[in-house]
Amino acid sequence: MQTPDDLRRLIATRKPGQPVRLRVRSGSNVREIVVGTVASPDEKDRPIVGIQVEQSADIKLPIDVEIDLAGVGGPSAGLAFALDIVQELRGKVDRGLKVAATGEIELDGDVLPIGGVKQKVIGARRAGADVFLVPAGENAEEARRHAGDLRIIAVENFRQALQALATPGRKA
Repeated sequence: MQTPDDLRRLIATRKPGQPVRLRVRSGSNVREIVVGTVASPDEKDRPIVGIQVEQSADIKLPIDVEIDLAGVGGPSAGLAFALDIVQELRGKVDRGLKVAATGEIELDGDVLPIGGVKQKVIGARRAGADVFLVPAGENAEEARRHAGDLRIIAVENFRQALQALATPGRKA
């Protein structure tokens, strides 16, 4: 398993109350643990475990990257940060467009749903954005309801976001 989504898929193969065996790595140490599952409070047939999983990576870039997180309350700026890093490394990612973006980004490039879409769409419109990249699915549907003439681009992963910006006339 490499991502939190992989873990969610593994847990979903169980029934609430059934244990799940996990390999946990901390530095170079790996150990196996058995964790019990319980029913999700929202979906009684869906098993969950009482841990919060996050990815960790030590990524080396050819430039120094400093991100000011003041005013950022959660992971929803991940896609925007990643796009800005690529812009700094190779330029011309935005193709001259004023781009707004939101979405949590996984190490494998998947873009995950976020909260506060309506407020973010309104903010992007007020800032004069030409396009707004948002996670595909319900986030994109909600964004389109509040977009007015702001072009919404739904993305499932980082590669799709880069492709959408490389071909700005394409419908997404």
